[in-house]
Amino acid sequence: MYYLRKQPHEATIPALPKTDGSFIPERKYVTDDRAIYVHPNYNRYYRGKFRGIDGKYQGMEVYQCKTLKGILQLRQSTFNYSGEWFDVYDENGQVDISGMMPDKDSIYPEE
Repeated sequence: MYYLRKQPHEATIPALPKTDGSFIPERKYVTDDRAIYVHPNYNRYYRGKFRGIDGKYQGMEVYQCKTLKGILQLRQSTFNYSGEWFDVYDENGQVDISGMMPDKDSIYPEE
């Protein structure tokens, strides 16, 4: 069974100038460990804090798919919707799909 998960990461936002000449100082930006959840009564997907494969998030369960093709389609549609690029995991850890599908940088190169 495959599922989508995004590990937490930390980034630094550079100092930003204001219109009055002052600056917003450089600061750190940290994201949570997130996963894709599905509501048991509806066919809706949600992004929320990862609480383990069997863990619940506000009554929802981690969305798991038997086929790699199905989880890759959900991964792409989630990226198109939210801009978040999730990694594919199974019960053994992260799955190496580097040769199966292009990465987000080749689909949407930075300008």
